[in-house]
Amino acid sequence: MISGSGKFVYTAVGFGLLMVLAGPGSAKIYKWVDENGQVHFSDRQDHRVEQEEVRVTPVASDWSRFEIDIRTVDVELSDEELGQIEGGVNNVYEFFDRVLSFDMIRTVPVNILILKDSRAYRNYLISRNQGMAVASYGLYIPSEHQIVVYVHEDRSRTFRTIKHEVSHAIIDSLVPYAPSWLNEGLAEQMETIERDASGLYFERHEENRWVVAKARDLGVLTEIDEFLKLPSEQWRHADFSGRSSLRAQSGQFVYFLLSKPTRRNFVVRLMHNFNRGDRTLSYYLVDDNYLGGVTMLGLDWRRWLHDQGEGIVRL
Repeated sequence: MISGSGKFVYTAVGFGLLMVLAGPGSAKIYKWVDENGQVHFSDRQDHRVEQEEVRVTPVASDWSRFEIDIRTVDVELSDEELGQIEGGVNNVYEFFDRVLSFDMIRTVPVNILILKDSRAYRNYLISRNQGMAVASYGLYIPSEHQIVVYVHEDRSRTFRTIKHEVSHAIIDSLVPYAPSWLNEGLAEQMETIERDASGLYFERHEENRWVVAKARDLGVLTEIDEFLKLPSEQWRHADFSGRSSLRAQSGQFVYFLLSKPTRRNFVVRLMHNFNRGDRTLSYYLVDDNYLGGVTMLGLDWRRWLHDQGEGIVRL
């Protein structure tokens, strides 16, 4: 239990509630508040309590959902926002299961804590000995399987950050030895994952696109062979310094890799190598896993950089 004087609203949402059925408008969710002020959501109607129907239109999917616990401090979530969070988190889980071929049953479902502003977020992290991360938009705390975020003026940024941190939670559970560029690059790209009637797709991360284009124009973009040789500790040190384009490059490099099925397969092979405990630097795995090796990967990347690919990548 979290201590503090703020009023807590607890919401427990089943990942199967919004998208279980095949057609829009066919799923129903019921909301009620118990005697302790705790908010509940369920796909079952219970005539013993006074329930309110939550009107959220689902997107067709046969994806099997996970349970998640969402807690807020002095924050009110609308039904639409609740559906947006759940849908986004499900999209991330589905990506790792169906695209990267991981058994998501092994993944520990996380709990999400949403705080009212950056000050509350900073104070919470300091109380949890996470002071190094106070300048971040969100954080995954492995010891508590907890994602902590705060509400931005642009609330959509909050929801993108949740998807980002869910990716970190999954990788921490399944691929703890993934190199930092791949871990962070996937998380950056998960911010833009969406679903429509055709299935999952990514939108281009416009902020990362701008940073990479600027670094390329200035001649400071890291060459791909050097990028893949960079140990995770050095990557993190450069990223924490705030003077590096490595985070944006990682996101765009992952977007580049996911934009074609052959390159996507390369990501799958890398992730499963690291899932088996391989700690080899990525550079030394390219020749065995990418057609044409490091030389061809570098050429493909440089060609892609001219316009940084299509605005949408369908999976």
